[in-house]
Amino acid sequence: MAIGKLTFNQVLLPKKRKILLNLSIFLFLIVALKQDKGIEFLKLPSHIQLQQGDWIFRSGIGVDSRFIQHLSQSDFSHIGIVIAIEPNILIAHATTDDDPKHLNQVLITKLDDFIALSRAKNFAVARPTFLNTQQRIQTALYASQQVGKPFILDDKAEPHFYCTTLILNAVHSQTHDFNPKWQYLDIAVFRGHYLFPQALTQEKIQWIYDSSHKNTSLF
Repeated sequence: MAIGKLTFNQVLLPKKRKILLNLSIFLFLIVALKQDKGIEFLKLPSHIQLQQGDWIFRSGIGVDSRFIQHLSQSDFSHIGIVIAIEPNILIAHATTDDDPKHLNQVLITKLDDFIALSRAKNFAVARPTFLNTQQRIQTALYASQQVGKPFILDDKAEPHFYCTTLILNAVHSQTHDFNPKWQYLDIAVFRGHYLFPQALTQEKIQWIYDSSHKNTSLF
């Protein structure tokens, strides 16, 4: 999930961009002071068994990621869904710039690339327990079929499609008994209701792994 219908530079007016830049610099300094310098890479432990349809949350390191984390008061700024576990763990996710050759669209990314330190400082995996195994597999299939679909970040009332709504639509392909809480924003050029990754952490899920160990007691 990234700020802007496409990118910051394409949607923010100079004055508003300056305000957000100053805020982002402040957030960057806070994060930099707290960052664990001993971490060289992120990796899923070999004993952790993922399944198709699991959700993978990411704590990004970019300016837009920190802004999302600040707005939603969350550790997470992005989310994807596991669509394959063999021979490689693959993640489907809607993103702006994970792949410079394929901007602003749904991608399928290997897990190691999804959690690379150039993009992430932490990640966590959760299993939506309100879905059965077959339903989770079908949500993974749905997400895999959205590859190339354009990324659009906008108010709930307008056409939109971004990381969390990819998950929302995938779940709704199996059940409409899923209504995560949208958050209202009224800042700069962002006014309306948006669905942040934090909202999905409040649903009926089982934490499978958290690289920050904050949710260790939950699995």
